[in-house]
Amino acid sequence: MPRCRRCRRCLLPLLLLPAIATGAEPAQDLRQMFAFGHADGSLRGKYYATGNAFFAEGVDRDTFATGGRLGFTSAPLHGFSLRASAYLQRSLIHAGTGRDRDLGHDLASLGESWLQWQGGKLLLRAGNQAIDEVPFTSSYDFRIVPQLYQGVRLRVGEGGNHFSAMRMFRYKSRIDGSFARTTNYNRRFSPLHPGVGDTPTDGFWAVGGARRAALGPLDASGQVWLIRYLDYADLYYGQAELAARDGALRPFAAVQVARQHEQGAALLGPVDNRTYGLRLGVRGRRATATLNHNHVPHRAGTFRNGALATPYASYQTSGPLFAQPYLTSTQDLGSGDAWSAELDVAANERLRWGARWSYMDLRPAADRPSIGQREYMAFASYRFGGALKGLSVSNYFAVQHQRGRSAGYRENRLSVAYDF
Repeated sequence: MPRCRRCRRCLLPLLLLPAIATGAEPAQDLRQMFAFGHADGSLRGKYYATGNAFFAEGVDRDTFATGGRLGFTSAPLHGFSLRASAYLQRSLIHAGTGRDRDLGHDLASLGESWLQWQGGKLLLRAGNQAIDEVPFTSSYDFRIVPQLYQGVRLRVGEGGNHFSAMRMFRYKSRIDGSFARTTNYNRRFSPLHPGVGDTPTDGFWAVGGARRAALGPLDASGQVWLIRYLDYADLYYGQAELAARDGALRPFAAVQVARQHEQGAALLGPVDNRTYGLRLGVRGRRATATLNHNHVPHRAGTFRNGALATPYASYQTSGPLFAQPYLTSTQDLGSGDAWSAELDVAANERLRWGARWSYMDLRPAADRPSIGQREYMAFASYRFGGALKGLSVSNYFAVQHQRGRSAGYRENRLSVAYDF
C-alpha cells in the first residue's frame, strides 16, 4: 500500500500471517507435526512505469514482473514448530532505458525458514525470518521478494503489548537471492551511498517494546527501542500517541523522538542525529486524515548533514517517520523540515483510496541548498470476495519535483496479488 506505513498496515499481515499463526491443532508426534501443518502462498504481478527516474531526465522504464511465495508451517509439537518457504521472481517485460532495480531481475531465494518454540505469550525463534515490529528495520516495502533477516529473536507478549529482543547476523534485501553480511548501504542497492556499505558488517541487535493502555476516554499507545547497527550507529527511538476512543470523529495526536550517534568502526563517519515528529489527525468511520511534520536539526560535518542513518531502510520508501514521501525516503534526503498531509478512505470493506502531499525542505549537506521537494501521490486498491477471495488489485501514482531540476520524477505502480 502507499509506502511503508500502508505496506505495514495492509500487506505485511499477509506476508507474516503464516509465520505467526498459532491456531494449528497441536501434534502428538512427529508424524502429526507435519500432517497437521498447513501450506500457504501468494502469486503477484507488478507493472511499474517510471519517467525521469530519480530526476535523471530521459530515464524512462517500463517493467512487468511476476512471482510469489510458497511455504509450509508445521503444527506445534511440545511448543516447537518449524517453517520453510521460498520466493520466485521473473521479469517478463522491461522496456525503455534500463531495468527497474527491484523488478528487472530474476530471483529464486529461500524465504522464512526457522525453528521456534512458543509457550503462552513467550516466543523464541531462530533462522531466516521477517521482522514486524522494529522501526527502520521491519520487513515492509517489499515488491515480490521481501527483505529478511537471519538470526535469533525473543518476544514476550502480543499485539500492542510486547517486549522484544533480537540479534540478527545476516540480511537479504529484496534484490538479493541469498543472505550476506551486508546492508542497503552498498553500490548495488543504493546510488545515494555508493560503496559506503561494501565493508561486511555483523548485523544488528535490538531491544524494545510497545504498550497500550486506556486513560479515561482516551487510548494511549507507545513504543521505545534501542537499535545498534554494528559499525554504523546506535539509534534510540520513542513514539507515543493519544487518541479519542469514541465519537463519529476521533481526534488523535502523536509524537516521535530519535537520537543517533556513530558506533564501532563508524563506516558512515560521524553520525549526529536528532529527529522530532508531530502528527495531528482525525479518524472517522471510514476515513483518516493527518497532518505530519518532522524536524531534523542540521549537523554540519556529519552523515548527510545530520540525517538518520538507516542501513536496512535506506532507499526504499520506508520508515516510521511521520512525514514521508512515497517515491523516496525522508531519512535519505538530508536534514531540515519535512511536511505531509494525507487522506485515507475505506469506502467499504473492499475498496480503499487516498492521496498524500509532501514537502521536503531538506539539505543533504551544509554547503548545499534545500532540495525543496514536492510530491503528489494518489492510490486506490480493491480486495475481491466470494469465489475470488484472496485476489486484490492496487494502483499508485506519484510525481515529484525538486528545486533546480527541470525534469519531474514520476512513477505508476500497478499490482495484482492472490494470497492463499
